[in-house]
Amino acid sequence: MTVVLEPRAHGSWPQPRSSNPMLALVTSSTTDRRGVTRVTVRAARIGEATVTWGAEGSPRFTLRLSVAAYPVR
Repeated sequence: MTVVLEPRAHGSWPQPRSSNPMLALVTSSTTDRRGVTRVTVRAARIGEATVTWGAEGSPRFTLRLSVAAYPVR
C-alpha cells in the first residue's frame, strides 16, 4: 500500500517506523519538492502492526494495519 502525507507546516515528516518489520515492511519513503511524502508499506503475512511517524511517545501520525487471510481461487 502507498500512504500519501500532505506537507507539514513545521518541516518534513519524520522517517516512518514499523512496530513489526516482519509483518509490515516500509519499502520506500520519498518526499517531493512540494513537501508531499509517499511511503510504501508491504504486508508480508497475517497479523497486526503499526507504522508511526515521529517520537514513540507522541507520534505525529499512526497507521494501524490488520492483515487477514482471504481465500484464493
